[in-house]
Amino acid sequence: MFDFITDLDAYFCEKYANYDKLCVLPGYRMPKMQTSEVREDGRTYAYTLPANTMRLANQEDKAELLKELKKRMSDKTFSFSFRTVGIFTRIKNVFSKYAPHKWLKDIFAKCGTTSEEAGALLSIDKTIWKGICKGKYLPTKNLLFSLALTSQIGVDYTKDLFAVCGYEFDFTFEKDVVVSYLLEQKVYNRPMIDAALAEYKVTNLFLA
Repeated sequence: MFDFITDLDAYFCEKYANYDKLCVLPGYRMPKMQTSEVREDGRTYAYTLPANTMRLANQEDKAELLKELKKRMSDKTFSFSFRTVGIFTRIKNVFSKYAPHKWLKDIFAKCGTTSEEAGALLSIDKTIWKGICKGKYLPTKNLLFSLALTSQIGVDYTKDLFAVCGYEFDFTFEKDVVVSYLLEQKVYNRPMIDAALAEYKVTNLFLA
């Protein structure tokens, strides 16, 4: 378990991109963002380094900084209400291959599961889940995270579902970084998932 969390910590330091939270950590050293170079024409060009220069992975004392950041974490990505798909969109989705519920059905088939089996692994009202699978409701990002972890959908299929639902991985949120790690590393063992979520105070998922 120690090695698993250590590996997650290293991934988090590389990916986490909420620079407003990072810059205010005690001991964080703001890197020099402006630099210059002499190119082949003999001229000196000044340019700004990319934002990822500010990530924890580039800090000398990243372990202590991460420890302090963890103390300040709280999951505010609350989304337990589901948006109803409007009648005109539902009619359009009948003819569209990009309808979210059609992608869900297709991905379930590719992963060797069914909507019933997938729903049984989620803590969600059965009526709402059936409505999502029929295209009446749009799944939330938290629900898709939960579905990916419980039904072992994988990071690529998760990104496909995000795309048709209008979401994307946003590494300014702790949850997105942690779930991305779990999916990329194919960590589907429930105790390990729970340990990772607890370590980074990730809540508001639909894990049964």
